[in-house]
Amino acid sequence: MYKFAINRPIATLMFFLALVIFGLFSAFTMNVNLFPNVNIPLIKISAKANGDLNYMESKITKELENAISEIDGLKTLSSASYDNFSVIFAEFKLDKNLEVAANDVRDKLGTLALDAKIEIEKISSDSGANISLFFKSNNSLELMQIIEDKVKPFLQRIDGVGKINAIGFSKPQIRIQLDINKLQKYNLNALEVANIIKNQNFKQGLGELENKDNNFILKGYFEAKTIDELKKIRIYPGVFLSDIAKIENLYENQKQIAFFQDNGVLLEINKISNYNALKMIKNVKKALENLKNELPKNIEFNILYDKSANIIKHLNQVIFDMIFGVFLTLIIVFLFLRNLSATIIAFVAIPTSIIATFFIINILGYDLNRLTFIALTLSMGIFIDDAIVVIENITKKLKNYSALEASYLGVKEIGFSILSISVVLLCVFVPISYMNSISGLFFNALGISVASGVIISFLVSILLIPSLSARFLNSKESSFHQKSEIFFIKIEDFYKNLLYKILKNKIRFIVITFIFLLSCFALALKIGLDFLPMEDDSEFQVFIESKQDLSLEAMKDKSLKILNQIKQDKRVDYAYLLVGHNDAKEASKAKIYIKLKPLEERKERQKTIISGYRTLLKDNNLNIKVLEIPKIDGAGIDDPVQFLVLGDDLNKIKEATLRAKEVLSQNKAIVDIDDDSNAKKAEIALFINQEKAKLLNVNPYYVAEILKYSFNNLIIGSMDRANSKDDIVISLDSKFKQDIDSLKKIHIKNNQGIDLDLSSVVDFLYKEDIKSIHHYNKNRSIKTTAGVNNISLGEVQNLILKNMDFILGKDNLNYAFSGFINLLGETIDGFIFAITLGFILIYLVLAALYESLILPLIIMITMPLAFGGACLGLFLTGHNFSLFVLIAIILLFGMVGKNAILLVDLANKKCHEGLDPDEALIFAGKSRLRAILMTTFAMIFAMLPLALFKGSGYEANSPMAISVIFGLISSTLLTLLVVPVFFKTCFNLDLKIRKIYERKKLL
Repeated sequence: MYKFAINRPIATLMFFLALVIFGLFSAFTMNVNLFPNVNIPLIKISAKANGDLNYMESKITKELENAISEIDGLKTLSSASYDNFSVIFAEFKLDKNLEVAANDVRDKLGTLALDAKIEIEKISSDSGANISLFFKSNNSLELMQIIEDKVKPFLQRIDGVGKINAIGFSKPQIRIQLDINKLQKYNLNALEVANIIKNQNFKQGLGELENKDNNFILKGYFEAKTIDELKKIRIYPGVFLSDIAKIENLYENQKQIAFFQDNGVLLEINKISNYNALKMIKNVKKALENLKNELPKNIEFNILYDKSANIIKHLNQVIFDMIFGVFLTLIIVFLFLRNLSATIIAFVAIPTSIIATFFIINILGYDLNRLTFIALTLSMGIFIDDAIVVIENITKKLKNYSALEASYLGVKEIGFSILSISVVLLCVFVPISYMNSISGLFFNALGISVASGVIISFLVSILLIPSLSARFLNSKESSFHQKSEIFFIKIEDFYKNLLYKILKNKIRFIVITFIFLLSCFALALKIGLDFLPMEDDSEFQVFIESKQDLSLEAMKDKSLKILNQIKQDKRVDYAYLLVGHNDAKEASKAKIYIKLKPLEERKERQKTIISGYRTLLKDNNLNIKVLEIPKIDGAGIDDPVQFLVLGDDLNKIKEATLRAKEVLSQNKAIVDIDDDSNAKKAEIALFINQEKAKLLNVNPYYVAEILKYSFNNLIIGSMDRANSKDDIVISLDSKFKQDIDSLKKIHIKNNQGIDLDLSSVVDFLYKEDIKSIHHYNKNRSIKTTAGVNNISLGEVQNLILKNMDFILGKDNLNYAFSGFINLLGETIDGFIFAITLGFILIYLVLAALYESLILPLIIMITMPLAFGGACLGLFLTGHNFSLFVLIAIILLFGMVGKNAILLVDLANKKCHEGLDPDEALIFAGKSRLRAILMTTFAMIFAMLPLALFKGSGYEANSPMAISVIFGLISSTLLTLLVVPVFFKTCFNLDLKIRKIYERKKLL
């Protein structure tokens, strides 16, 4: 293989050129996202029915939960029940296909006979808004009609656009607003008027006419075509609909408000699953100019959210860090090799490996994302490492051989070590593919990227580098090389003398090393644990919930005060308000999205600003939470801390929740503590007086129907408008729906047709009740949520677990964590599993490569040495363990084995050639010292931009890089010193064990 590469340079060049071309093509055509596409099989089931809270919980939610819980692969089931509405989220295990899960849910629910309208929706990780447009006009009705008739159909036709959520949109409809005083005058009620309209305003099929030549469908068009016609519907002789009601072209009652400078409609545009996010956003922006030309001049729109800006910002920062890391790496390579031709040849390995890696990633079905580029940045040291080791070895041979022979002999001598290094790196990442969790998908994206790069890097180092070296490597030593050589000779002599001293004092050195490692591992217990650190994305959100049940307008007024306060902040670019933003469209809940000015235009970072707002935004009548934007769309993770108390008795659950909040409030770093049981609703309870109803011969169902048509905005028909069809809705005029006095004016009739007042059979009572009931895995639950300020999620979790007996008390209650804390547990379990399996695989492979049961253990000593250094680095810099850091540590374990392999491989060869183990180690150490130092420094300097540059993503990138840098430093220093201490003992033990299984080799 080596000879082929050196003898056939054009064939070798064409092979790698093809990889680069396909890599470039892949890089420009692959999907681009901020994070890997974490496909959580999550199904949302919404149910609408006529029923109070208890009815919805017992007759709708529970029935749905029981059916869904029978489906294979279900992981968690959470629900919320409200008056007339229920929503359930069914999360399945990651190996369950989202489409299959959706079909299973449809099949199960299809067998139920429920009096409810059920909608099933697939929620993917990329289902969040990618771009949001805000529309406003001085004519609200025209705005609603234009959005329904033109805007939404226009946007839906754009390539890549999926679901569009319209917040603040109210469907246009014909409103019949009854005057209760006029109804009294004519002894009418809303139900009677509705039935009269239905009987006179309809369209339906009436049969067909058929003869031997033709077939005609009979269709009756008995509906009004205009509002004027609707007004002329006869109620009584001489009494028309217009005499008792106002009939207008309006829109349905607002359940949500979107506010940006004025009221309007916010369209959140999602993309089709697995479609390129950047391409979809680009398509929408490109089409907006045409949309603007189609809209009336009084309708304006703005882009309020653009996910592409965040994606591009982060990717540009990582790419810049990568390029700068390449530049620093080349400086290190040149300073060590002091040969321009060798440096250029080594440099070829980096772009070739990076670009060709895109091709493999694309073939395997992955997308380009921030983790992909971080993986390639972290791997740059690996890419150039293999090339450096080969070039350095070839350069040594140049003193005695021609470039052609030196290239062959150099790569042949070091080829086995390069293979061992590559295999060890691959062994680290193979276990990641078995991690079946959300965090595992993050690990997987990085692992596959690095593993792909390792394969390409191996091919480059053993094929392309020797081929280029045989032709272009200059053996002449420059004056700079000659003058600086003495410096490297002194380093080698210093290391040689140090090694002699250490080998004479092995026990002392082992004790010192052991104490250092124990100290570093002890620091690990003091380092916090987070899932993902808060990054400066120049955006965050404020959630507002009223402690009282407010109307939509009242909640808007309260929220606007907070919005105006935020907009006065010079660090804020803009902000907008959404009231009633959740699935249940609760008027007492609001959300403010805040877009900060770019990082370079402000002094404080986002974390500091959020912390400041948590102190600033206080209101005794409002629960206010300040949170970052969720990094995983669709996972239901807004609050970092989510703790659930489960049970059957809501009162006992509430008591336990209060105790949980008491425990959390003891730590001032835990902020925005809240729970989902605080919401109350005010209601007027109507009770039929059964004795009076029997005495007066009144049908209770008839009474309920009158009230529904009076207050519930029921649809009683439709009317054509252009290409649309507007519902005709009937109810009392809004001015008669403001207090209990309107109820007293309602007229009913008994079964004999005698006119009665509603109050003659109905009693009214003001009362307050809970607004919603939540379930988690079919148990009633209350979720306690909180934010964190300078405290890790691991510490919060430990605080809760330590006080669990106090929280749950002696009641028959249970608990669960959800959100990031739950993901944190999965991440730690996955990390331990990956590391354990990785260690086993590394041992198996190294044992097979070296035909030894003992030598692999010497190489694997470097891994705990690296972990100790990573812990020290995190502790000194004040960073926490996180998903990104754990990913970096897995990568680090693969990196650090390289130094030990280079050392042990050569020492082992010299021992088998008859050299004493200590002398063999000193020879190997001196021979490999430059390569080890050069590759280590190259990897460290490749990490420096990620560690030091405080641009986008610094909060996640810096801890990753710091853990790798400190791990490399500690493992390299200790490898050069610790491995020699153990080598002689292990080698002698290996010789004894070999006698058991080693035999003469068959020829």
